[in-house]
Amino acid sequence: MNATRRQKELHATMKVRHSTRLDYSGPVALAYSEVRMMPVDTPLQSVGHAELTVSPECSIGKHYDYYGNIVHHFNIIAPHDFVEIVSESVVHTSNCISGFAVEQDPRPISQQYAEFLHWSKGVPVLAEYDAVPNRITLQMNEKEFKESLYELAAYFYNNFRYDPDVTHVHSSPKAFFDHGGGVCQDMAHAMIGVLRLAGIPARYVSGYIYDSNQAEEAGQHLRGAAATHAWVQAWHPTMSWCGIDPTNDKLVDWQYIRTAIGRDYFDVTPVKGIFRGNVEQKLTVSVQVSRTD
Repeated sequence: MNATRRQKELHATMKVRHSTRLDYSGPVALAYSEVRMMPVDTPLQSVGHAELTVSPECSIGKHYDYYGNIVHHFNIIAPHDFVEIVSESVVHTSNCISGFAVEQDPRPISQQYAEFLHWSKGVPVLAEYDAVPNRITLQMNEKEFKESLYELAAYFYNNFRYDPDVTHVHSSPKAFFDHGGGVCQDMAHAMIGVLRLAGIPARYVSGYIYDSNQAEEAGQHLRGAAATHAWVQAWHPTMSWCGIDPTNDKLVDWQYIRTAIGRDYFDVTPVKGIFRGNVEQKLTVSVQVSRTD
């Protein structure tokens, strides 16, 4: 295999446009918002260009949160009846499930990754986790760990249906188990619960997934490609964080673009905020991911 062909297999350049629009039934004011919609540089991807715009026009600030996610924040003081947030970026991705960057830390795993081992708002303690077949241990070598991680994701894919009508954004994994299905957020939360029960540090990843044009012809569309997507990263002593997508029964590869990580969805919510006004609101989200190389 020549070097040029190998480079094409291992890397891709992706263009992302993520638009979120909130329409209100009447004027609102004193609105404050936080946005986690911007890809970040990681061992698995590099950001070539990134820009966030907001309408009505306002001053936009930026900071990094505890997990290293980019957080944009802004105030709109004047009365307004809509807000539109558009994130556009160009990201270079790699065909690996982990970055192979193991942190050198003398502390025990229980201290290094305490937040990814303990129960959280989106991943509460549940008896249902114990009923899911899982053989993963931190003592496994890299090959065994990847194989068992894939087996666990395949269990969720094969035994739970993808169903956007039975859960909502604030649903507990309990609803996912009770209904036998849910969306990518639910599958990620449930799989994280199983991993944490087994003593495997596990974190929630938010971002985008590229669905190729060929997928339509083959009838193999990737679930979650039309909006923000969620998957799981599990920690291994020599590989560090390994990406797995139970919603699509697949290890992460060049098709995945990360925007944020956290304990669960509530740490990585793409848009959240408050405003003054007694109105109804309508949310419209559009995500387009294309390959440009």
